This record gives sequence, C-alpha cells and structure tokens, in this order.
Amino acid sequence: MSAKPLWLRAVHRLERAVGEPVEAVVRTEAYFDLMTKVTRTTKGVKRKATGVSTRALHLANLPAGTDLQRMREQLARMERRLNHLSENVEERDD
Repeated sequence: MSAKPLWLRAVHRLERAVGEPVEAVVRTEAYFDLMTKVTRTTKGVKRKATGVSTRALHLANLPAGTDLQRMREQLARMERRLNHLSENVEERDD
C-alpha cells in the first residue's frame, strides 16, 4: 500500500513540470522589478480613480468614501469620549 496511485504520480509530475520553471522565474531580479512597477502603477490608477469618483460624488452633493471614513473616525472618537465621561460620572456617584 506504500505505492502511490497512478493519478497522484501524474499530478506530481505535472506540478513539477510547471512548478520548477515558474519558481525559477519568480526568484529573478527582473520579476521583483516587474512586481514593483505593477504595484506602483496599480496604486496610482486606484488613487486617480478614487479622486475622479470623489469629485463626481461631491459634484452631485453626495459623500465619498473618504468622507464616510472621516465621519466613522469622528464618531468612534466621540463614543470613546462619551464612555470616558460616563465612567467619570459613575466614579463620582460611588
């Protein structure tokens, strides 16, 4: 029962046939340079798209995602402050 099934041996052979060349490529400097450029380009495109959508939403007098994020942060600060004040009131009552 120690022999591997035929299908499993075939899968392992196929994986090695594909995997070894792929592993060789992803270990090169050219790959890392390419990934750096792709990441920077992706971030730039996302930033530009966000700017365009934000301006469009503001023109329609609607909040953008950044506006909502700022409001959530402000609300969280207010909740923390309210909890702190409530604790102070409870301490004084005791």
